[in-house]
Formats: sequence, C-alpha cells, structure tokens
Amino acid sequence: MRTHTTKPPFGEQSPQGQPAAQAERVPKAGTTTATLAERHEALWLGLSALHKDLVALGAKKPTAPVSEPVRIAAEGLLSECAPFIRKRKERLPVAAADLAGLAVQLGQALAGLEDWESRHTSWDEQFNCRIWNLHSGYRPIMRLKPPAAALNFERDDMDYMRGQLVVRMEQRERRAYQEGFEAGRAARAGAPADSLSARAAAGQTPIGQGQPVGAGPLGAVSGGPQTYPRLRGLA
Repeated sequence: MRTHTTKPPFGEQSPQGQPAAQAERVPKAGTTTATLAERHEALWLGLSALHKDLVALGAKKPTAPVSEPVRIAAEGLLSECAPFIRKRKERLPVAAADLAGLAVQLGQALAGLEDWESRHTSWDEQFNCRIWNLHSGYRPIMRLKPPAAALNFERDDMDYMRGQLVVRMEQRERRAYQEGFEAGRAARAGAPADSLSARAAAGQTPIGQGQPVGAGPLGAVSGGPQTYPRLRGLA
C-alpha cells in the first residue's frame, strides 16, 4: 500500500517551487546614422521595384532563365543589402538562374530590410509618422510620405551645437595665426617709431643700437636688420 504524500518524486520540482515564467523583454529600438538611413531607403525602393517586375514575369514563366542584365542588377542589390541582412563574414549570395528563384531571393532580402527598419525606427507622436532613431538629428521615413510639418522640423541637438563650437574655434585659430603673421612681417620691416620712443623713455637701449657684435639671441650678428638670426660659428 502506497503512502500518500504531498512531496513530488525524487528529482522533480513541485509547481509551487518552480520559478514563475517571466515576460519576454521587448528589445529596445536601435540607433543608426542619417547616411545609413538614406542608403536603406534608396535600396528598398530599387529592390522592391525589381522584385515586383520579377514576380509579374515569374507568374507566367517561372522556370524561364534570368537575363544577364537582370542578374547583374539583382546581384548588385543583394550585395548592397549586406549591412542590413547579412551576418558577419557571410558570403555574398549568388542570384538564382530562373525567374521564380530570383523573385524568392529578392523577397527574402526585402523581408530583411523590413526587419532592420522596424528595429531602427519609432513612432513620433508629434507629427504622427515613423522616424529613424538617429544618433543625432531628426529624419522621418521619406518613402512613407510623412506630413509636410515633419519635413520642416529641426531639432536642437548637442552634436549641432558642438559642430558650431568647433567652427568658432577654428575661426579663432585662423585669426590668431593671421595676427601673428602680420606682426612678424611688421617686425621684419622695422620696429615702429612709438616702440623706439617708449624704450628710450624707459632708459633702455633700442634694439640694434649700442650692442656688441654677437650679443643678440643665439649669437646673432647685430648692427643691422636681420631677417633670420645667424649662428656665430657658421657666420
């Protein structure tokens, strides 16, 4: 006679002891660049147009061979899809030899583009349209025909402000270089009269007057206007 017990058999867990099933986490939308977003949209348009033509032709003659121009165009589009649908170090696909097979390949590539787009876009409640999740800036998905207000919208981003600051710094450096160049050219032409009078009033000997030969910097020969100092040992 078996003894009744509430404990499960050895090696099994009771339903009360098992951890509760956790809800699957929704992956966060990724971010991309404006250049990659533009490339994706242009590629989607070209790929969808070729896929539509091949589906129409393949419906009549599915086993018909693919012409050389169509094969070259298809392989070019499939290779451009690499950043969006191919895994790393995966070989480039070879276009199918018949119309039906090539239409299937292009359809799979379109599905991969759609998946990549869904993971790098989000819904903008302000303009009621889908936008790209860019690192900086604002760009709606143009092929979905966003409202006109979304096309003229500009967002103040830190990257834009940082770019303006870099421009200001470069302008300041160029201005400082220009001022230094002008000062050096004026010094080679001769010291201004107000500078000589200021040194004389202070009781200092004007530069180039009353100094022995070789008393200048690096043993330069004094007594006349020198554009560049000359070393005493090489004079």
